[in-house]
Amino acid sequence: MSLSGRAEAVVVGGGVMGASIAYHLTVRGVRDVLLLERAHVCAGPTSRSTAIIRLHYTQPLLVRMAAHGLRAYRAFEDVVGGESGFVRTGMLFGADPGERAMLEGNVAVGRSEGVETHVVDAEQVAEIDPRVVADDLVFCYEPEAGYCDPYLITTGFALAAARGGARVVEGVRVVGVEAGRVATDAGDVAAGAVVVAAGPWSDRLLTTLGYTLPIVPARAEVGRFRLPPTFGTPPPAVADFSAAQVYFRPAAEPGVLEVGSLDPRHAESPLDDPDACPEGAEPATLEAYRSALARRLRGAGGGHWRGSWSAVYDVTPDWEPAIGFVPGAESVIVAAGFSGHGFKLAPAVGAVVAELVCDGRATSFDLALLDPLRFERGELVGARYGYSVLG
Repeated sequence: MSLSGRAEAVVVGGGVMGASIAYHLTVRGVRDVLLLERAHVCAGPTSRSTAIIRLHYTQPLLVRMAAHGLRAYRAFEDVVGGESGFVRTGMLFGADPGERAMLEGNVAVGRSEGVETHVVDAEQVAEIDPRVVADDLVFCYEPEAGYCDPYLITTGFALAAARGGARVVEGVRVVGVEAGRVATDAGDVAAGAVVVAAGPWSDRLLTTLGYTLPIVPARAEVGRFRLPPTFGTPPPAVADFSAAQVYFRPAAEPGVLEVGSLDPRHAESPLDDPDACPEGAEPATLEAYRSALARRLRGAGGGHWRGSWSAVYDVTPDWEPAIGFVPGAESVIVAAGFSGHGFKLAPAVGAVVAELVCDGRATSFDLALLDPLRFERGELVGARYGYSVLG
């Protein structure tokens, strides 16, 4: 196909972030929006997201953005259109006993932002689900947490954007970005504003602007674990921040869990090329997940794996995204580096990036914490409480 002409706003990347941004631009009245995706909508890391919606952060800004996401996903069918696949599971977060003060501080941050979350003892965990082993960790509980279907959400945003007048063009690869222009393998497009939301491919598109976004493409391995037939009803989602560093949540398929890693060390062995990520999880990874599940979930030991996959995280030095104008190219905006926790933030990012395009500034959320220049200045976000890389 041939692509040329001009658009008021060009969004690069057809994952949940790009689709949300395109949709929110049309909500703001921008009719000449062009969303470009090199394969098809929801073909990249979003398609392999476990799509957990939780508000457990240490930074108030991220709590507020995640809470916006939870509200948006629960009202998705009425507001955006189409199903979201949202399922409320509740979520338990466990840390080593020596980190109790940190966990309590984290809960206090959430509660100060209106999140329903509280520290729970072993007896209370047993009331939530007696199969969760709780006598060796301290836990907090977030009853409103859950998960969505990432494909339904992403295509829902894209279809709603199209209904609002946006052009969603698939099968076109962006090869370069400049202020006022996007170069593709199907021709160049003049642009009033350019938004780069291409996940682990974003940094290479920004280098021509003289800006270095320090992204490490890192492999994230997820397994689908079939619980024994006698296990019963699905457990809540659980994040185990002890030495195990695993999380799991019920899958849409009854009797199946999706299991992944919370360990930041996988970013220490980066992928040379985000396009060359292995398809499935390593056998050693799945064995470690199985052992962790058997320790944390009574009755899970007799289960078996029903497949696995690998996704690619776009990891920044502080595990938090860069959202804002690209230095030296004020008509170009970046929204990338979400480090594996962007799905829950996508509705907030869409809204605030639309403000940057339309108003030249963010009003819904103060983005100073996520300034793209913070890496140059050495002002990393980091977690305020140290049992995880959560910001």
